[in-house]
Amino acid sequence: MERIIIPEDAKVIVSTSSKGDQSKWLVGDKWVKENTRGYESIAEYVAYLILDSSTLTKDSFVSYVPCLIERHDGTVSEGCYSKDFRGFLQEVTLERLFEANFETTDDILNCSRYSTEDKFHSIMDKIFHFTGLNVSKEISQMLAFDAFILNEDRHTNNILFLFDPGTETWQLAPIFDHGLSLLSDVNDYPLGMPMSILKRKVKAKPFSSSFTKQLALYRDEPFINRSWLLEKLENTPYDLSRAKDVVLSQLVEPSLQRLIIG
Repeated sequence: MERIIIPEDAKVIVSTSSKGDQSKWLVGDKWVKENTRGYESIAEYVAYLILDSSTLTKDSFVSYVPCLIERHDGTVSEGCYSKDFRGFLQEVTLERLFEANFETTDDILNCSRYSTEDKFHSIMDKIFHFTGLNVSKEISQMLAFDAFILNEDRHTNNILFLFDPGTETWQLAPIFDHGLSLLSDVNDYPLGMPMSILKRKVKAKPFSSSFTKQLALYRDEPFINRSWLLEKLENTPYDLSRAKDVVLSQLVEPSLQRLIIG
């Protein structure tokens, strides 16, 4: 496994998830993230394999590589890295996009009168108003992917937009950050417990806690190629731990068949 050495002067960037903080460093053009709750790095890698086995374009998702992280004091831990996709563009999370326009996603997401579909369309309408982007298909597809990988961390800071200050134009950022998926949190989803029980415990974000309801927002073509994915899972050089078993279980889940080619 590749070893990434963290320079002594590298600044630790605390990345906040729905379950706490994670150490992250920008080393050259690589974002390096450390495991904190289980096998997050393998979850990131397997999620990437799924997207790489899909009909999505290669520039629409981030690739992750498992690695060992060596601090300047010699401490070694497991993690993963990805390339910095921002370039000269400014990153603006969905939450910050609302705040920049003196609004908040809470007014929509916490409205008890709204159905999951109402919340989704209200947020998409606001995004179009703020940026001129119609990303309903892309974001509903991302939520369908989240249902497949059981991603419990798609909060409003994990949906990202990129702004070009030169042309004053917007684009949706590649899909990223899947560490809290595939039952990677072994504190909440202990190894050795029946997967069928653990899968029922996972809650979705951000429009509903139900993966089924968020999955229903996607009404387009299947995009995950079963044969490509199975080949990648078999030929990987890494130990995929329980993440592989979760994927194999999801591939036969009746509710997910409309996402799968073959």
